[in-house]
Amino acid sequence: MESDYEWLIRERSFNPNRQAECESVFSLGNGYLGSRGVLEEMPAGSSQGTYVAGIFDKSEAETVEIVNLPGPVGFRLYADGEPVAIDQMEVTGHERVLDMRQGTLVRKTSYRSEKSGLYEYRSLRAFSVADEHIMLMRVHFIALGADVDILVESSIDGSTLNIRKEMGTEVAHYSVAEADQADGICYLVAKLNDSGRNVAYAANISVGCGDSGEVVDGVVRTSEFADGKLTESVQFKARKETLYTFEKIVSIYTSRDVPREDTRNIRNVAVDALKQSLDTGFDEMLAAHTDVWDESWSAADIVIDGDPGAMKALRFNLYHLMIAGNRSDDQVSIAPKALTSSWYNGHFFWDTELFVLPFFTFTYPGIARNLLMYRYYRLDEARKNARKQNLPGALFPWESAETGEEVTPKTWVNPEGTIIDVHTMEREHHIAGDVAYAVYQYYRATADTGFMLDYGAEIILETARFWAGRVAYNDTSGKYEIKDVIGPNEYQECVDNNAYTNYLARWNLRCGVMLYTEILNGYPDKRKILCEKIGLEQSEINEWQKIADNIEFTVLEDGMIEEFSGYFDKLNVIIEKWNERGMPIFPDAVPLERAHESQLVKQADVVLLLHLFNEDFSHDVKTVNLDYYDHRTTHESSLSPSIYTILCTEAGEVDRAYKYLKYSLYGDLSDNYSNVKHGIHAASLGGVWQAVVFGFAGVRMKRRGDGVAGEILTVNPRLPENWKRLQFNLCWQGFKLEFDISAGGVGILFRSTSDDGGDGAGVTLPIEVRGRRYEIPGNNMTVITYDN
Repeated sequence: MESDYEWLIRERSFNPNRQAECESVFSLGNGYLGSRGVLEEMPAGSSQGTYVAGIFDKSEAETVEIVNLPGPVGFRLYADGEPVAIDQMEVTGHERVLDMRQGTLVRKTSYRSEKSGLYEYRSLRAFSVADEHIMLMRVHFIALGADVDILVESSIDGSTLNIRKEMGTEVAHYSVAEADQADGICYLVAKLNDSGRNVAYAANISVGCGDSGEVVDGVVRTSEFADGKLTESVQFKARKETLYTFEKIVSIYTSRDVPREDTRNIRNVAVDALKQSLDTGFDEMLAAHTDVWDESWSAADIVIDGDPGAMKALRFNLYHLMIAGNRSDDQVSIAPKALTSSWYNGHFFWDTELFVLPFFTFTYPGIARNLLMYRYYRLDEARKNARKQNLPGALFPWESAETGEEVTPKTWVNPEGTIIDVHTMEREHHIAGDVAYAVYQYYRATADTGFMLDYGAEIILETARFWAGRVAYNDTSGKYEIKDVIGPNEYQECVDNNAYTNYLARWNLRCGVMLYTEILNGYPDKRKILCEKIGLEQSEINEWQKIADNIEFTVLEDGMIEEFSGYFDKLNVIIEKWNERGMPIFPDAVPLERAHESQLVKQADVVLLLHLFNEDFSHDVKTVNLDYYDHRTTHESSLSPSIYTILCTEAGEVDRAYKYLKYSLYGDLSDNYSNVKHGIHAASLGGVWQAVVFGFAGVRMKRRGDGVAGEILTVNPRLPENWKRLQFNLCWQGFKLEFDISAGGVGILFRSTSDDGGDGAGVTLPIEVRGRRYEIPGNNMTVITYDN
């Protein structure tokens, strides 16, 4: 059954020029695996992509990259020898629907054959969230005009490549080690070139007719491996006006998924899993998949009353976040394109920790913990990375992959198509503080003390140690400086005292001191073991405090924060033109290659600082900097507009905030950056969630400050005029909170999420609403009203 309108993203006709864009938008996945939304017959221009989290290879590429694995989707149908394909037969109607509520991609295409009349073709596809190794695909076919001879070719395509047209490269990262058929099951095993890891597929296709799926007479089956494809062919005579149903189930396993001793038998693992799925049956497998989606949406959905278009677009952003997060694997992270393409080589950046992680922290804390554990398990590599720059502590690489080594490519292609040298791995050091910040924010939101004691503290202390070595003392000013860095604004690649970097470093050092003297002090045995492990002594803590208190950072008398030393001396170029969507057009006065000579800003930098440390800066400081940098920020990066949304709401400029929100909301659906063909923008997805929850709903974490240790949530809504209600759920320190916000009040209900079955009855939770603190009783909706 199809979901309601607000859950559906539709394609109403086939446009070959938008094919790659739609493949990104219609991507399916489950956190373990992502699959681009290609049409089953793979029309000319298809850019099929199948990616399993954590599967990387280098081979002949410039750097290690996520592997475009064999494609399991292939399904071609011929009627009387003619290909029933969208680019090879007359199409009389076509519609594809991404059903976000159920995690399915549904298609209906009508054809006219000059030889045999009309055909109806329908398909449904899902990558199960109930069993992350299973793909389900069902195809219906009816010949309306005449009896026809049917040939179906169901394939696993082992010839896929990682293709980078802009770089002129095509890399084969694997070879097919096995491909055969036995007992009605086709299997293919691919072997990665560098690591030798195996990826195994097992597939079965069944055919039935009529509503009850009766056995089809005269079916002839064959299988063949040729040109890298393992194809199972099914032939029979189809009767006029009879419904035929094909059900394809594929299981996919990698040698990462099984104990080491089973890796040689990975083919059998995939085959056995497929057999179990066949015993369960297609319908039951699909029902289990949609049941899990129901549970997931009950946690993540956001309802906007009064703005149905925005709500649908918001759900699109949430859907793509949900298919990006791995529920079971703490050895992988989320790339800028998630699992929708190999752009950015599938590497992991700071985007994950600062833009994507908050959604999971407040919605699926278990996934957030997994993402942070990915960093912890690679802390030794971060230490090695710091040593390569002759620095102490831990410096996480700018781009990370499987091992945690630095894998940033040495060249990149800018928006104008020019190949440029890359220096981010040498200078964009704020990544160290970004990861530490994410660790502490997770701890604040979850009160996961076990994580902090066993893992998080070590990350924060080692990154603090890095900053203590990275600073340089200025004898003249008596200040500690951080020179030769790249801040979030990457137009300027070698600056001193980037405000964002300096403030983050100061916070990181102070957080390290606080951990040592306050949190760890309550667990002396844990502190002793950790300090012995990393060689930390009180004298080093004292030095951190001294450095933090004297790092170069100034808020000028008028409230302005200079982005970096000398920024205000740059050419004062401002944005003067905006496109039809209300976003800035790069000024003609400065060519892109000379942007570093100007005050133009690529993306939120100082404004991002004000967002992350919103407790530390006054309303006036936020407002004056927002106004100044808003006129100079090009928002060339998709992660930027959402941050401006949040600051605009805090400045009380809700209309301006809504403009930025809409640009982020429709970033991929409207292809605002003209590059969604390269995959979904994961950081923007997370930024959209933050813009709604942290921005318009005004939900923030706050230190209690009443002599009691710990955190409380604060709520200060600023809804757009057309939003009548805003409803969403959050996880907060072991509780599930439900919010119902309107122009005149806030409704709050909380329940315990503990395993002991408690529902929160008899418990109160302190929450601050519009500056006033309330004790909210558990298991009851409390409504707090106010004058708008």
